[in-house]
This record gives sequence, C-alpha cells and structure tokens, in this order.
Amino acid sequence: MAKRKARRKNRKIKFSEQNYVEKNYLRYGKAIIPIKLDKIDDLYMKHDYKHMELSDSVCDYIEEIAYIIPLQNDIVLEIHCPEIDEDTQKRAKKAIKNNYGMEIDDNDYDIRMANRKSIILAIVGIILLITECLLGKYLGNVLSNFLCVVWWVAIWDMLELQFFENGQSKLQRLNNLQLYDSNIEFVFEENTIDKAKESEESKSV
Repeated sequence: MAKRKARRKNRKIKFSEQNYVEKNYLRYGKAIIPIKLDKIDDLYMKHDYKHMELSDSVCDYIEEIAYIIPLQNDIVLEIHCPEIDEDTQKRAKKAIKNNYGMEIDDNDYDIRMANRKSIILAIVGIILLITECLLGKYLGNVLSNFLCVVWWVAIWDMLELQFFENGQSKLQRLNNLQLYDSNIEFVFEENTIDKAKESEESKSV
C-alpha cells in the first residue's frame, strides 16, 4: 500500500493544453466558445432592464475559455438560446462589442499609467544612484546606505511595473481585442421549459 501511494505521488501527469483546446474548441481553424442561455435575458446583468451590461458569470466563462485559446485563432461566440428576433440579436452583439471595447480602454489606461510610473521611478532611481555615487563618502554610512536602498527599490519597482504588471495588462488587452473582434452567432433551440409547461397544462385540461 505504501509503495502504491509513493508511485501515485511521483507519477507525472501527461496533459497537453494544446490538444485539449484543439479537441474541444477548435473547428476549421476557428475557436468556438458555446454559450448556453435558458433565455436571452441571462446574457445581461440581473437588474439591467436596458440590456447594456453583460452578466458577470457570462463574462467570466467567456474570458476563462478565451484565455487558453491561441491568439492567432479567430473566436466565434456561439450563443445557444430560444429563438429571438433580429433587433434582439443586434442588441446582444452590440452589448458584447461594447463590453470588450470598454475592457480594452481600461487596459490602455492601465498601460499608460504604468508607463508614467515607470518613468518617474526610473528618474528618481537614477538621480539617487548618481547622488549616492558622487556624494556617498560625504554623507556618512547611514545616509549613503539609505540612498542605496531607495534607488535600488525605485529601479526594482520600475522593472516590476514594466515586465510584470504592464506585461499582464498587454496580454489582457490582446485577449480582449481577440474577443472584441470575435464573430457572434446564434443557435436557436427549443424552449424546453415552456414546452414542459404546455404539456402539463394540456394534461390538466
């Protein structure tokens, strides 16, 4: 029993995310993200009677799937729902485009702010570094060490902003751009809930 547990603990799991994506989502070079809605209202926030804001659960689901889709693949959002008219379809498409358009705008703002902070930190770090190098021997050990720590932290924060936070924002922007450019298709399905009610009513009559 102990040997079996040890083998299980050390066993390597062979899992290919690429194969998983190709098998479950790719079709003719396009990534199909199916979205099942019992009614079209489920696409929107619960109290949004104007149908402008997408539901958090729908957004989370779409973005979670889109995250593993390669950027070179076009995305098709395939909405499965009961039949709706063309105006309702256009409203849904517009809401999806607006949602990811706003996300891209937020990403652009985050990138701009990170660049500005990086420039300020770089300037502060370089000035303190030059000051510490030129005047360190006149400032005493305590103040010299303090300047050394401060310029090092400033440079480190600048690098973290540029290579980590800014990199994450740029990746999110690419993912949101991929979703903004996605094709939106509707697959109409029978409303099984209404049919069930109709059958119950007919039986009761």
